[in-house]
Amino acid sequence: MRAHRSPVQKLMYSDVFRCSNCGHRLNRLHPKLSAMLTFVFSPYTHCIRCGAASVHRLTKRDRIDSVSRNPISVLLRLTGAPLIKCPACRLQYSDWRRPRPDST
Repeated sequence: MRAHRSPVQKLMYSDVFRCSNCGHRLNRLHPKLSAMLTFVFSPYTHCIRCGAASVHRLTKRDRIDSVSRNPISVLLRLTGAPLIKCPACRLQYSDWRRPRPDST
């Protein structure tokens, strides 16, 4: 069943559940925080907005789709990182890591 969240937990978790039998708590991270952690700690690049692994590199910027304003992506763009596009959310961002080999 659902459990009450503290103010700190409300910042990190979208849902907190507690087992009525044993009292075990299960926490679910906010989707944006989960996507950010996946982006930062993965050996391959993932979308910085939605966390999707099915991304591909671009040779030049697509003027129709949006470009990420995430501070990490901006910093990587300033260092000359290649442009990557997520077809799921149509976002372009910069990252030095390669896309997952089986995702293309």
